Amino acid sequence: MQKLFYIYLFLIIFACGKSTKEDAIPYVTVDTYVNITLTQYIKLQNPGGWAVIDNVGVRGIAVFKNIASEYKAFDLNCSYRPLDSCSKLVVDSSGFFMKCGKYVGATWTPCCGSQFGTDGLPLKNPATRQLREYATVLTGNILHIYN
Repeated sequence: MQKLFYIYLFLIIFACGKSTKEDAIPYVTVDTYVNITLTQYIKLQNPGGWAVIDNVGVRGIAVFKNIASEYKAFDLNCSYRPLDSCSKLVVDSSGFFMKCGKYVGATWTPCCGSQFGTDGLPLKNPATRQLREYATVLTGNILHIYN
């Protein structure tokens, strides 16, 4: 019986070690409206179009219109080490994926090297978790993005 007690105690001590849980993308309230007829959002009228909305969400929001004419909105905060100051995503000029880092002039400077598809799923490590997605509703020409 005493041997069983020590085994149990050993398991408790070593099971309470450092957590392997990754940091989560911080939660912020999002409730914004976008007029897709405005010049900066006009690409959202066509499947495959995308736009970035700054100063909303944690690090901005990327909105994509997929081939099924659905709108998908994702926070531009990388899901790998999201609290790092460089953990911001940029939509690639092709519009086919997002990558973690920034441009300094014309030079690309990666942060963690992660890449994500326009569905918010990771395409390239080290990220393994999808991006935070926001709900979207289109009424007329106004796209409502919210959580």
